[in-house]
Amino acid sequence: MVNAGFFGGAGSAKAALAALVLLLVAGCHSLPKDPDSTLATIEAKRVVRVGVERPLPPEGADLLLQLEQATGAKARFSEGGIEPLLAKLDAGEIDLVVAPFGEQTPWAAKAALSPPLRVEDSGRKTIEWRAAMRSGENRWIMLVESRARRVSSAPDAS
Repeated sequence: MVNAGFFGGAGSAKAALAALVLLLVAGCHSLPKDPDSTLATIEAKRVVRVGVERPLPPEGADLLLQLEQATGAKARFSEGGIEPLLAKLDAGEIDLVVAPFGEQTPWAAKAALSPPLRVEDSGRKTIEWRAAMRSGENRWIMLVESRARRVSSAPDAS
């Protein structure tokens, strides 16, 4: 049998447990993490590098405005085809690609895609405007996703 006096009694046990909980919570202050520091770099450099294939719909422009306000950064655009832009995203040369994606895009396995910003029906194909981010940059992904939900005109995006 354990001698309760050795541990200082029930009050001390509660205090020790409270201290342990505080230590655990303090260690979580930077969760979720960005292994490549995308969000911290955007905030420090005050620039979010955005790839676009074509002019953005109003929801895309609203998303960028929301991100600028949240980070203190200004959007700087790179134009090009979707494949080269997504390759730049994967290489960390840009932070975000805002573009139209098909519903079953293979890029969903290679990049983190935001909820749809806008859905366009073009006959037999549905196109969803989304923001693509580097996989694993979870703080950045969470910020983009939350702002995408705010500006979305797509049904069930929130």
